[in-house]
Amino acid sequence: MKKLLLLSAFAATGFFSNAQQALRDNRVERVLIERPMVSHQSNTPVAPVHHHNGSQRAGTLGHVLNSTRIGSAGNPLTVLEGTSKQIDVNDSLNVVTFIHRNDPTLTVNTNVAQFRYDESKDRGNNWNSDIGPITVDPSIDNISVNGRFPQAVIYNPAGNSIVDSAYLIYSGTYHNSPPNSTTGNWVGQMRGRGQLSEVVASYDVHIDPINGGQVAIASGLHQGAPGVFWAINQNFTGTFATNSNQTTIGLIIEKGVWNTQTKDVTWSYQNIPQTFVDNTPSGSAVSQSIATSFNIAFDPSGKFGWAVCLGDIDNAANDSAYRPIFWRSIDSGTNWTGPLVVDLHQVQGVMEHLGANLSAAAGGTPASGIPTTGFEADLTVDALGNPHLVTTVGNGSSYSIEDATYDVWDITHNDNASAGCTWVGNHLAKINTLRGTLTTAGSGGTAAITEDNRPLVSRSPDGNKLFFFWTESDANFEGNENNDFPNLFGRAIDVAAKKITQIYNFTQGDTLWGGQTSDSASGIFGGATFPVVGQTCLVNGNNYNIPLVLTQIDYGHNPASGLGSPDNPAAFWYVNNLNIPAADFTGNIDSTPPIITLNGLDTMSILVGTTYNDPGATGVDCISGNVTVNSYGIPDTSQAGVYTEYYYATDASGNSDTVTRVIIVGGIPVADFNWTFPTLTYVAHFTDHSSNIPTAWHWTFNFPVLGDTTGSTFQNPVKTFDHDGTWNVCLVASNQFGTSPKVCKNVQSDAVGINEVSFAQHVSLYPNPSNGKVFIAIDENTTPEFTVAMYNALGEAVIAPAKYGVGTTKVEM
Repeated sequence: MKKLLLLSAFAATGFFSNAQQALRDNRVERVLIERPMVSHQSNTPVAPVHHHNGSQRAGTLGHVLNSTRIGSAGNPLTVLEGTSKQIDVNDSLNVVTFIHRNDPTLTVNTNVAQFRYDESKDRGNNWNSDIGPITVDPSIDNISVNGRFPQAVIYNPAGNSIVDSAYLIYSGTYHNSPPNSTTGNWVGQMRGRGQLSEVVASYDVHIDPINGGQVAIASGLHQGAPGVFWAINQNFTGTFATNSNQTTIGLIIEKGVWNTQTKDVTWSYQNIPQTFVDNTPSGSAVSQSIATSFNIAFDPSGKFGWAVCLGDIDNAANDSAYRPIFWRSIDSGTNWTGPLVVDLHQVQGVMEHLGANLSAAAGGTPASGIPTTGFEADLTVDALGNPHLVTTVGNGSSYSIEDATYDVWDITHNDNASAGCTWVGNHLAKINTLRGTLTTAGSGGTAAITEDNRPLVSRSPDGNKLFFFWTESDANFEGNENNDFPNLFGRAIDVAAKKITQIYNFTQGDTLWGGQTSDSASGIFGGATFPVVGQTCLVNGNNYNIPLVLTQIDYGHNPASGLGSPDNPAAFWYVNNLNIPAADFTGNIDSTPPIITLNGLDTMSILVGTTYNDPGATGVDCISGNVTVNSYGIPDTSQAGVYTEYYYATDASGNSDTVTRVIIVGGIPVADFNWTFPTLTYVAHFTDHSSNIPTAWHWTFNFPVLGDTTGSTFQNPVKTFDHDGTWNVCLVASNQFGTSPKVCKNVQSDAVGINEVSFAQHVSLYPNPSNGKVFIAIDENTTPEFTVAMYNALGEAVIAPAKYGVGTTKVEM
């Protein structure tokens, strides 16, 4: 079975997010349509609920998961896009924020299209939730202006140390289609700011169309240099109409700059044209671009920026797969270079980890061997200005990912690398499940929500520590590769020290968020659903505290009765103790073998007796950079023969790999051969005995009288002679060093010696010894005719050859 990401036509009951538009296993995955909410609780705001899990989590950090119920929204459309950035922190102000859509069941005269936020001023321990709406504008009516996928970052003006004087800068995509409508499209951004003092007078919102309304969903809201904000969008031609083409024709880089006079952000955008491969599914009239998971990020200084998506722009034959495609800025976003396409075949370790076969569930069909990313990714930029894209990689074909084992990779860039190491892969984990179904279908025809591995990344404020996350289910429990009961996994890298942690399972056994496994029960909410992490973490002494929010889907639903509805309100829970100790960075980041290549040819030929000049081999390790190459099996050039030399490369972490070279030691052949007649017929078997390892042969079989000139190019041919006589057989042998002189021998097809092998079985001589008279007895019908001659010990003929006819059984001599 293959997992597909194919954009589909908008249906009458909903419309799509460009990154979520998918035909996956023949299921249309839709971004959910808003409709009036049925309240499952009173309009009284919900007080924070703290959950303390008393069970130890297997394979984790040795503490319990501490979850706090914060805000809620009218449906899950806050968190469906993994590239949206809802959490932000400011380490110096001790503040954490989370933005989300409104929950109209909590407050009268509000609608789901508005935005609220939650705020903690003590590093995530205590929360004030559902603040706002921060989008204070009557035009946001869930009809003509319908806000979704909000993002927010904290801006702290220079010199400020007061939390209430800092600002929340937010931006969320909006569309102009009312519920249950098939008209309209994404138009632009609902953007604004509000002080963290929670004073309503500090809130504002701008309803900003972008690119003439030809956009998709913005993602990656990010602060580069202080007071400079970035997001990425698409120049996207799709609308909500059924059978609308879903074509991306470029990137839109959105830039905001803090205005100290207006105390607001001034936004502009830059359009970068880019054509992607067009793919129209069988039976569909909808044109679809192979492009998804757009993101943008800057390093801590704000100078080095990277934009990225997963897609295809070159339409290589037999390689219909998704690849990371980057654009780069080295001047604080003024100019962008690209596209820079990552060929996953060339990333060290990818092909070795890819795997050769599909799972047994797929019938053992061989996998394609073509690496493809999944359809989700996340991005950060480290202290050195290098990007880190976390994504799933598997076998791919026809823009789908095959049911086989998968790998989670950190794909990064290295300016100072040797040839072949521009793009580097840090292997994070091998996984067995990909996609899960997390809700039932909605009551109004809205499709069930599915989610893949949800790759996420956070970093330390200085950009030296990177924290990667993904979800995976227990394939032994599932019995297949579905990700229906996800646990949250993670791993961290120190890019400065080139060290890595163990793999953590953060949620297994948790009474709320644990995904069921073969040896642990499910949590109340069925798994770690829709995790969101902060772009940066909090530093608590020797611990790195990563902000984490998990989503309770359909919070008024009883989980015991099955999956909840995607139409109903969702609740958000903050985890305040996801800590990774500095002491855990002990492993070598380099876990893949070095790349070793032969210098020169893989097969060499040298003359016997000459000196062998070893061309050697080159070892490259894209991660550690230090490789030692040794070899053994040097040929003995005094003896002709075929030798194998082995080269092995070992990196600083002890990983190794081997290549071989074949060396042929020889010279111009000296032709020689012999022959036998294994049966009492005219069939002769010739055997080549030429020296110096010939590689080609030319035989001729010539009867002097009749002029038979048939030949053969086999090394050891078989020749059938059609009558008695002496044949002049010749052989010429050749190889890369030259051609031998012709060697010829006379072969008799009527001599007794022809059947030496069978002589003792068919002929007897008596008496033996004899004083003179000798009798030769021959088995009846042994041969059609034969010749007998007698020679003494000196090789002199004693009795001349005499021929006997068919049926002769006794000869007196």
